[in-house]
Amino acid sequence: MDVKQVIKVIDDLVFAKEGRWLEKAEKIVIEAAWLDLDYKEIAENVPCNFDFLQRRVAPKLWVLLTGILGNGEKVTKKRLRRILEEQMLDLRSAISDEASTGLAVIGGHLPNVSKFYGRTPEMAMLKELVTQERCVALIGQPGIGKSALIAKLIEVMRVASIEFDSFIWKSVSYSPLLPELLADLLKLLADSENQKLDLPESTQDRALMFFKQLELRRCLVVLDSTEALLQGDRNTDSSPYGNKYADYEVFFRSIIEKQHQSCVVLTSREPFIDINRLEHKGQPARSMKVEGLVGKEALLILKNKGLADEDEWGDLVEIYRGNPLSLEMVSQRIKKFFGGSVKEFLKYKTTLITDIFQDNLDRMFKGNGRLTDLEKEILTYLSEELTILPVDSISFNQLLNHLREKPKEYLITTTEIIEALESLDERSLIERKVSAEKEIFLTLQPQVRKYISIYTSKGYRYGLKNSKSAA
Repeated sequence: MDVKQVIKVIDDLVFAKEGRWLEKAEKIVIEAAWLDLDYKEIAENVPCNFDFLQRRVAPKLWVLLTGILGNGEKVTKKRLRRILEEQMLDLRSAISDEASTGLAVIGGHLPNVSKFYGRTPEMAMLKELVTQERCVALIGQPGIGKSALIAKLIEVMRVASIEFDSFIWKSVSYSPLLPELLADLLKLLADSENQKLDLPESTQDRALMFFKQLELRRCLVVLDSTEALLQGDRNTDSSPYGNKYADYEVFFRSIIEKQHQSCVVLTSREPFIDINRLEHKGQPARSMKVEGLVGKEALLILKNKGLADEDEWGDLVEIYRGNPLSLEMVSQRIKKFFGGSVKEFLKYKTTLITDIFQDNLDRMFKGNGRLTDLEKEILTYLSEELTILPVDSISFNQLLNHLREKPKEYLITTTEIIEALESLDERSLIERKVSAEKEIFLTLQPQVRKYISIYTSKGYRYGLKNSKSAA
């Protein structure tokens, strides 16, 4: 085994067991043990002194690895290579993509996570959630890394062979009806056990059969891109799923309320209000919002892209709010049109909108009511004011006054305005700031602002419909 593969295997095992990654000094100790080097030899080429490696790092690391790899035998510097090689068969899936330990992911291929940056706190939190809850909704804007996050966790859990017996990955971006999705999931589960499937006709019976499978084995089921199931017009429909997909509301509630030992993870660009309500009632469900990368993890993307002007990288990360896919795509354009110079690109004070970001905003603005008329009015007002005024944010009071100046027939209440702002915040379409005087200010991230500016300039404007409530 190559030493880099060895470190990756151990790194994943430590995370699965302890919820943390190996520190740099620990990786150095493992490298020395694997290559049979003295700490003094390896300390000459790394920023760690001999004493620190031998007396502080190594003893704690061997205790940790004894608990993970020892099987009753104490792991030491001299024994590490032999112990790992003896466990080669069990660890094969971590070394070769083609190898299998019986914990293969069924239903689809995991996203490529070879370029996975940071996310240690998020990984630890997600691991805790999927092992304790029956349903977890991973929410975040496109390209932020929702699918990569859960895929990386599955990759780690497969290696460690802990917590779950089966892993299922199923994209629902094609908007399957519930009977169709249940048929696919049941077939995947049956095929994984080489069992014949006698598929019931009714949706209810298929759902009951699926819940029975969740009882019999501990499955981690990922339904990727579940925003495709949210088809309701939020101006008029009481169900977020719309009439055609309304039975998903009952299905997801049953997943949360029925007794079983599995977990269903939903990745989505939009929040699930029904799941949020069950979470607030104390049911075993959680929503987790995935934010952009910060610090060195975000800068590493730009470094790997070979961009110049390192002192300007922080500004680029701020403009794109640490969105990994946005940073990847804008980096490619900077290399193509600006010779890799971030300074030259920033000089033009422009914001590039990535395709996936624009597609998502198109769906919300031009689609079937995924944003309410009030939410569109708020976004349009903020975009126009931020363009006209020499400010980077608008106060909440200023927004309230603007909306209250609307004709009386619109009947916009403060409650409705607050609910609209909460919805926009959950969708990562607005950002809130608090001043030193505790006053709330609102702004838009640059890609959203640029899109709305272009969108409204083409004549797409929305008048507010009469409010349903007056209080």
